Amino acid sequence: MKKILALVLCLVLVVTVFTGCSNNGTDNGNQGNNNTGNQGNNDTGNQNDDDKFGGTLTIGTYADPDTLNPLTGNDIAGSWMLDLVYPTLMSLDENGNKIPYIIEEPEIAADGLTVTVKVVEGLKWQDGTPITSKDIDFTYTVLSEQNLQWQAENLKGATWETPDDQTIVFHLSEPFPTFITTMGFWQRIVPAHIWSEIDDIKTFTNDEPVGFGPYKFTEIVRGQHYILERVDEFFLSPEGKPYLEKVIWKPYPDVNTMVLALKSGDIDLTAKEIPATTAAEFEGDDKFTVVQNQDLGYEHIAINLTDPILKDVNVRTAIAMAVNRDEIINFAFDGSAEPMPGIISPVYQKYQIGNDLPSYDVEGAKNVLADAGYKDTNNDGVLNAPNGEELSFTLMFANSVTTHEKVSRIVVDNLKAIGIEAIPQPMDKSLQTDKLYNRGEWQLTINTWGAIDDVESSMATLFESSAALNWMQYNNPKADEAMNNMKAAVSEEDIMKYMDEFQKEMVKDIPDIPLVVKKNNYAYNSKFEGFVMVPSTLEGLVHPGSLSQVYINE
Repeated sequence: MKKILALVLCLVLVVTVFTGCSNNGTDNGNQGNNNTGNQGNNDTGNQNDDDKFGGTLTIGTYADPDTLNPLTGNDIAGSWMLDLVYPTLMSLDENGNKIPYIIEEPEIAADGLTVTVKVVEGLKWQDGTPITSKDIDFTYTVLSEQNLQWQAENLKGATWETPDDQTIVFHLSEPFPTFITTMGFWQRIVPAHIWSEIDDIKTFTNDEPVGFGPYKFTEIVRGQHYILERVDEFFLSPEGKPYLEKVIWKPYPDVNTMVLALKSGDIDLTAKEIPATTAAEFEGDDKFTVVQNQDLGYEHIAINLTDPILKDVNVRTAIAMAVNRDEIINFAFDGSAEPMPGIISPVYQKYQIGNDLPSYDVEGAKNVLADAGYKDTNNDGVLNAPNGEELSFTLMFANSVTTHEKVSRIVVDNLKAIGIEAIPQPMDKSLQTDKLYNRGEWQLTINTWGAIDDVESSMATLFESSAALNWMQYNNPKADEAMNNMKAAVSEEDIMKYMDEFQKEMVKDIPDIPLVVKKNNYAYNSKFEGFVMVPSTLEGLVHPGSLSQVYINE
């Protein structure tokens, strides 16, 4: 019952989420929890605080959000924006530690089966309505009943009650030691008084968001910009309110166009990673700052296991053996990546057990297919299944992700070498997402798993047979059992035992082909200060309170 993310967000420039609360003598209902982690980076030099207020930060992103509905949206572009406007129960301090956001410190029973959460008193939605436990109850109920997000996986077997407006009590069917730090960190809360009036939440686009955060939406023009303006009192802001007056998001069709916009001054920050060669262009230019982080997600080829031919593990094994990850690293990522050793990113060293993918072996891949009865019956270079069907598959990817287009070229050539035809199928990111979630309308796809937190339980959100993100339709009772045991395990010994069992099933079945884990480069205008790199497994997330202490130093 853990998360990935989903989405998760690739913006590495994260300001400190919590900075110690400032009262400023105001009582507007936004005064929150004083238990907000360590004091943020407020090294402002000689600039007076009053001089730091004002100005606009314009952020370039790679696409319009699929939706601004926080209960259905999974795309990265939308998540960047939504995390500024909709609260979660937990958030991060500048050291990457999870700490309470709109709640007090949770109370967890000794047996781990009861979790009591109290909402901080006095918090209000941006329309002035108090935030209560009823908002959490509504959000989690809709999420669970309609299975809207992968987070619904975390609620299986759980019940909850709201004895009063500030309290919600969760009753778990099995031990889940990190329930609140997982569910509470990932799931955004919506105002029940607004969302309970919506007829069809699944299709609701939320074009006029009302949330809780340092900024609020004031203008949305798809394809052009998303304008958010400062909330004058926000309890996580270093001076009682954010320094910047506005934050504007602008979508661009590709990374190159975004970089040109940065150089020309049309934007101030790239919220999409830029190639290493492009990052090198900014070296020695004091007008720009480039930072790099290790991506915690990974690039992969997902496989639709409902396809009659791809159901055959021999075909999936051959594909995994045919893909040359070194070529992908050098061509698509300018050398700024490393091969995935298995289903778990090498960032998590302790989990590198039972994690051995088939190595690159073209002749071995050919032999696997030949032994399984696949042969080229008409000498056209494409193998045929025993029933005569050709090994020809569509290879879907988002046309806005330049690296994925490059990956597709390598994969097409690699598979051709073993007699498999891969037909590139570039498309709009939103269409790719729709095809994945509707299932059955794709065969192979190049995609990115988001950052994975608490690996021992997050695997279930991807590979458990009933998981919302299980696009592959993978169904293995042994793997399900191992994942469920991992979620409930407390001791390190048990966690590692079940992790080993799970990974061995994944290596045997190959429902997904991990490719590479990349290093991300981001650039921004150096006149902006206050950005903080979060040194955690969640670096890259923009979360409530972020951007509050970013200011212009000119």
